[in-house]
Amino acid sequence: MANIKELLKRKGLPILLFYLCAVACRSIAVYVLPAIAPDGLHSLWQQLCEGLGPTLGALVVMCFFKKELFCSIMGASPKRSVFCILFPILLLLLFDRTNGLKGAFIFLCCVSYAFLEEFGWRGYLMGELANWKRPWRILFMTTLWFFWHVNVPLGINGCIFFAILLLSSWGLDQLANDTHSLVLCACLHGVFNLFKHNNGLLDYRLTIVLLAISILSWFVVWYYPFHRRNTQS
Repeated sequence: MANIKELLKRKGLPILLFYLCAVACRSIAVYVLPAIAPDGLHSLWQQLCEGLGPTLGALVVMCFFKKELFCSIMGASPKRSVFCILFPILLLLLFDRTNGLKGAFIFLCCVSYAFLEEFGWRGYLMGELANWKRPWRILFMTTLWFFWHVNVPLGINGCIFFAILLLSSWGLDQLANDTHSLVLCACLHGVFNLFKHNNGLLDYRLTIVLLAISILSWFVVWYYPFHRRNTQS
């Protein structure tokens, strides 16, 4: 608890500014934009605006307080990060004749949205909380992430949603520590959103299989070389 109090004294203002920017942007995208342009409620640009807040908040804090990102865009390996994006697209385009083009486009959209979130959560905020004990950091980030959504469900649905975010925070925290790649975090986050919203893609078994192969390949290319190198040494 002493570490938490010390962090709030030194880093409380940057974190508060980051979160206020993130929540304000999210609130505008969820409540104001639909009232201005109701016909565009489900348009791509508005969906991206909903995820813009964490990136905007991180950029504001980086500008005013000279903060640096904990994770870089490509992380420890640019080649592996590029692979994470290109491999699923190639799989879908080459083997999925039913949903290939649509699936590749939706995958890119989901990853783009997720990247806007991850830039703030894992890119900036995780660095501010790097000295926290991991359970406290994950719980704190999950709580902020939960209420950032603004239109969160209540009751049992809200508890389930919080549990999902808690599990996601644990996994993404580990990936960010291991790889420092925002692209990898965004890809996994984006695929989760793709499965969550479906968009008609999950009606086809082949599409699901190709996405599952993609996820497995990400872990192989990021983790297997490191483990093999450590074993040889």
